[in-house]
Amino acid sequence: MADQAEPGLDRDRIEHIIVLMMENRSFDHLLGFLQHDAPNYPNLDRIEPTPSCPVDPSRPDGRRVAATASASAVLRTDPDHSHQAVMLQMYGRPGTPGQGTPTMSGFIASYQHKIQSGTMRPLTWWERLYDAVIGRIKALWNRLLRRPAPILNKADEIMRCFPESLIPVLGTLAKQYAVLVNWHASVPGETWPNRQFAHAATSHGTTNIEVGYYTDETIFERLGTGRWGIYHDGVAQVWVYPKLWLGATDHFHGMDRLLRDIAEETLPAYAFVEPNHGFGPGDGNSQHPGNNTVRGDSFVAGEALIAQIHNALVARPRLFAKTLFLVTYDEHGGFFDHVPPKSVVPPDGIVDAKTGFNFSITGVRVPAVAISPLIPAGTVDETFYEHATIPATVRRQFLPGSKPLTRRDAAAEDLLDHLPLLPRPRTDLPTVAAEPVPSRPAATGTRVLNDLQASLVELAGAVRTARRPRAAAAFGVPAFVPDPAFHQAAEASMLTAGSPVEQGIAEVIDDFTREGPGS
Repeated sequence: MADQAEPGLDRDRIEHIIVLMMENRSFDHLLGFLQHDAPNYPNLDRIEPTPSCPVDPSRPDGRRVAATASASAVLRTDPDHSHQAVMLQMYGRPGTPGQGTPTMSGFIASYQHKIQSGTMRPLTWWERLYDAVIGRIKALWNRLLRRPAPILNKADEIMRCFPESLIPVLGTLAKQYAVLVNWHASVPGETWPNRQFAHAATSHGTTNIEVGYYTDETIFERLGTGRWGIYHDGVAQVWVYPKLWLGATDHFHGMDRLLRDIAEETLPAYAFVEPNHGFGPGDGNSQHPGNNTVRGDSFVAGEALIAQIHNALVARPRLFAKTLFLVTYDEHGGFFDHVPPKSVVPPDGIVDAKTGFNFSITGVRVPAVAISPLIPAGTVDETFYEHATIPATVRRQFLPGSKPLTRRDAAAEDLLDHLPLLPRPRTDLPTVAAEPVPSRPAATGTRVLNDLQASLVELAGAVRTARRPRAAAAFGVPAFVPDPAFHQAAEASMLTAGSPVEQGIAEVIDDFTREGPGS
């Protein structure tokens, strides 16, 4: 049957697109050692010599460390994925290189710098001092709770990739549907700008997390009322676009609603799913390495989330037959990948004022798997994609003839132009089983937040202020004014269980996900 598949065959059959964007993993790190039968699959065991990275990028002939299939879900130190660190990882030297070929030679040096000195993102002297103090507090806190780090804190760990046995869900889906082996982050930088490219095909000149509201037009606005939904069960980074929620939050839903919309076959045309970044009980399910420095609950829970959505679709074959489900990751998180970034069209001419970066190259490669019963099992798609492919595909599928959001999505490849589709949906669809997520009591005391979580606390504080009745009645996009207590918690990178800030975060989440009558 697979020989009948053709790129984009009767693509109008796709009436729903679901995108789940996870956190901070590179392609080699998660899928580099996947035992895929296709001869063109880029398994690292098939490359001679095995891809490696020098310990000192200024001495490429010195000691090198090869990628190995020996990673665990836990990494003691969250790798640096600031723009400054990613440029070092790609070029083997710091700064924003204007010329030359990326050598992908600075991953070990970057991780060594993070372990010893913290992030390469520019900080004031007091921020650096504070960062060092917070690191020591984290280590002391874990010792007091008898939670010692289970692995060594050494730079070579960044070269460890996952064996297939530890990614039973993503690995199975990559082999049963289409694995997209050339999908890159849009920006050599952090979470916020990369997620913004997935929504607006621009990050408005930012390469690192710049906390505030953004007014760029998104694919959601372009689709119009009733044709899109955002599903989340924690603070959502997509809240940075206030035009999506000013006045009403009707398009925002909890994860239970996603499963219900699948079961009742009431999905909107475009559904974006944002995982839990670690708010509420447990460590969330985003797979962010900063949530997995002591135990791997968030990583395991992320696999379970992917399986839950997939299996819900399999249980509704009529809906699944007209649905494309894409799983990808916002950026590589500082983990090794051997494939250099690609040249791309700058989206809007806005240059990062802090670094001079002009957005003419992508970030590092990330995992991406396209799932549909119309896709032949074992498909390997070598087309170059980046996150602007998401709004480009959604726009061309549901708004044919509409103008691009920016020059970036105008130039981006349309996923449905390249995916081979079968004349009829497959009936040999697997259900996938994830490792059970450990049941743990709700957190008590004070916990230390990673950089992403701290930025989301700040965002939640501003949204809470803007959603108050008097502020909500104001005309236009509100000023970004975080609640003072939220701002203080974000600055301190500390959140105390049961505190007014934690309760306030829960209230904001409930404001967006509470289902009213008839919802």
